[in-house]
Amino acid sequence: MAGIDLTFLGTGTSIPTLERNHSAVHLFYIGKKTYSLLFDCGEGTQIQFLKAKINFMSVDQIFITHWHADHFVGLFGLLVSMGFEKRKREIKIFGPKADKIGPELLKFYALPFPVKFFDSYKKGIIYEEDEFLVETIPVKHTVETVAYKFQEKNRLKLDKNKIKKLDLTWQECRGIKEKRKIKKDRKTIKLKDVSYKIEGKKVVYAVDTIYLKKMENFCKDSVLIHECTYFDRKDVRYKMHSCLPDVLKFRKKAKRIYLTHIGRQYQSQSELEKKVEGYKNVFVAKDLKKVKI
Repeated sequence: MAGIDLTFLGTGTSIPTLERNHSAVHLFYIGKKTYSLLFDCGEGTQIQFLKAKINFMSVDQIFITHWHADHFVGLFGLLVSMGFEKRKREIKIFGPKADKIGPELLKFYALPFPVKFFDSYKKGIIYEEDEFLVETIPVKHTVETVAYKFQEKNRLKLDKNKIKKLDLTWQECRGIKEKRKIKKDRKTIKLKDVSYKIEGKKVVYAVDTIYLKKMENFCKDSVLIHECTYFDRKDVRYKMHSCLPDVLKFRKKAKRIYLTHIGRQYQSQSELEKKVEGYKNVFVAKDLKKVKI
């Protein structure tokens, strides 16, 4: 059974606190294969990996939302540590104009493994594996910024009752799964005739952005990780960030919402949780929190 484990490595803003590190979320996908993905890599992310008891050497793809320091500076330490641990496997890094910016950032580092950079400042699919894909959409901040969506592909599962009714053997079932159809008793039985669809799981990661209506469709039926730098609209002023009333607009579209990128003026986790306790599908993330999907 496929599953997703999320770990909030950093839930703070540009100035960290003792409770909230700079932005980073780890996604571990367990399917036919396992995949370890990192979204943003703020300063100290490698230490957060250690605290969370996650092997940072397993990460093969890193997705940076934008090039503000609290979202990418941890790359330097993480990649160098990977090198010290004798990594040889390639790592892929995605971000707005990363194909141009990335090599400049690392030109003083002689890493013992290949690093490939890919531009993600576009709308659409930027990365794909057999079991999932990653999609982006540009959002609105003070610099070029994107939101990411991890989309597990839909799967077809054989219906036991239909299989029994058609008296199919396990060899015939395997044939249907491999060839998508078989001949039996002069009839053609197609995969769609004996299966049902399991919708793929979705995780959307959107930080450092004002409220955008287009995000409603982007985050539909997803677990949404969204910035909530401020909890009161009066605190936003002219800053290009979101507040709690903004994020609550996605409540009817997303299955669950985890608030992250919390401003340092909010020191009490329990007080923030009280602000959302009336909304069953809204939660305040905290560093090292783990969530199963």
